[in-house]
Amino acid sequence: MTDPENINTLSHTTRFPEALPTAVRWSHALLAPRLRDGDVVVDATAGNGHDTLFLAQHVLPGGRVFVFDVQVSALEQTKSHIKKHDAVTLIHAGHERMEEFLPPELRGGIRAFMFNLGWLPGSDKSCITRTDTTLMALRKAIDWLAEGGLITVVCYPGHDGGETEALAVEQWASHLPADSFETQKIAFLNLEGAPPRCVVLRKRARLTTRTFG
Repeated sequence: MTDPENINTLSHTTRFPEALPTAVRWSHALLAPRLRDGDVVVDATAGNGHDTLFLAQHVLPGGRVFVFDVQVSALEQTKSHIKKHDAVTLIHAGHERMEEFLPPELRGGIRAFMFNLGWLPGSDKSCITRTDTTLMALRKAIDWLAEGGLITVVCYPGHDGGETEALAVEQWASHLPADSFETQKIAFLNLEGAPPRCVVLRKRARLTTRTFG
């Protein structure tokens, strides 16, 4: 939701082609090779629609994209990016309510969730994602995530409440059982200010018991 293009401490390929990826670009780079036509995915924070478009481009045709946001303006901006994609469902609700809208048969079968925290660029900065609802949504997302699926969370510690939210996400991810999940944090170490960071989670496939003889 917070627009990394407006943060001077970040470098993007459009500005610095040889620079390291930003948190947003890391989230895309991690997901891109793992998504296939026909996958079902969720953009948990529509924002300006860039993540929604990215997901649609990687799972359509044949797949489905569910998009959540509490702001109508965010959904309208997102819709402007995906006019040609009929399999994208825009939902005016917070991501913590995802279970109310996702088809029950998809539980355990969603390939990816993307969270881009903060606020909608160009809108009221008091309307931000909240720690409690973000954690609620993440706890639900892992139940709906397919084995081998990923959840990416781009956190923005630079705004009021952002550091608290980012630390809460990291703490939550760090306490997930290692036999069921892999979790990582990707962040710049030497930039001034509070650059965004990416927390990523992968749901491990369950081991199957084989009978020999």
